[in-house]
Amino acid sequence: MERPNDKWLRIVLIPLIALVFVVVSYNTNSLTLDWTQAVAWWVVNSLFSLVLWEVSMQWVLYVRRRYNRIEQTRQRVLTTFIGYTVIVVACQSAFIQLVKVTHTNTVPITVGMYLKSFGIGLICLLLIGSVLEFIYYMEKYREAIQESEAMKKAGLQSQYDSLKNQVNPHFLFNCLNSLSALIGEDRAKATLFLDELASVYRYLLQAGQRPLVTLADEAIFLDAYSYLLDTRFGSALRWEIRLDKSLMDHWLPPLTIQTLVENALRLNMALPERPLTLHITTQPAGILAVCNSLQRKKVAVLAPQGGLTMLAERYASLGLPVPTIEDNGEQFTVRLPLTPKERVPESPSETVSHPTSP
Repeated sequence: MERPNDKWLRIVLIPLIALVFVVVSYNTNSLTLDWTQAVAWWVVNSLFSLVLWEVSMQWVLYVRRRYNRIEQTRQRVLTTFIGYTVIVVACQSAFIQLVKVTHTNTVPITVGMYLKSFGIGLICLLLIGSVLEFIYYMEKYREAIQESEAMKKAGLQSQYDSLKNQVNPHFLFNCLNSLSALIGEDRAKATLFLDELASVYRYLLQAGQRPLVTLADEAIFLDAYSYLLDTRFGSALRWEIRLDKSLMDHWLPPLTIQTLVENALRLNMALPERPLTLHITTQPAGILAVCNSLQRKKVAVLAPQGGLTMLAERYASLGLPVPTIEDNGEQFTVRLPLTPKERVPESPSETVSHPTSP
């Protein structure tokens, strides 16, 4: 937590407040002004005020670290100002005892003087603290607006990427090439391929308009999507899919699995003699793990980057726990928290319908 800029306050304002207290002390006790004693008393009070301010500032920084969100403003302000009162009482009492023991006071230490000193210190601290709190609140408010704008931007980018996925020309071109080859080789298989392609694009068109879908929806889509990829890559691609049936009613952003599979295919080689292995499994505590073997392409990939970044931003924009990424040099794993129905931030619309495959 960055400390507020209080340089001029410590250099100018605190010595000025100490001077006011010295004048009040002399006037209250009707003492004859002795410049040497007055200056000494002013220096002592200035040093005490600086210590009081430093203790208060450390308290402010501690409270801000603990209650740093804008919705915690009321709790932060209340805690801060209660702390101010305790700090002033404690420091003032310690100061009075110290000057009594060291005999450094040049004015009598009375109950009235203690109360006046306490009142001046507390009022000044509350006024200065209010200004600092107002500045801090405005900074957090500005950050909240910027964060909201960033979330909106991420949401718009997510919608844009979703639309690109729906009509991905490269994916469609590869599928049509595969279909063209199948028509001449095996008409029955070509018909099945066409049905699965229709299923994939129907899901893309429907799910791309919804914030969340169930794992069951993604699993049905994955069956059709993996069939198309198997037809294209053949033995160069291996799948290991194990999804717990008890988690099928949990939710996640649509096209999440497709994003991760495409990311793996884009960055890694998939060859018959060296197949790319994809593990898509569920883990305890409602986690979906998508893992692929690492066999990175040597040639730079020219396709747009940032699929994982955009996926994380989609999770954040929906108020969901963000995915975690692990790269151990042999396998690349992304773990995605699945959201139970009762914890879904906004209730999604009805389940996506899928055409029945032959």
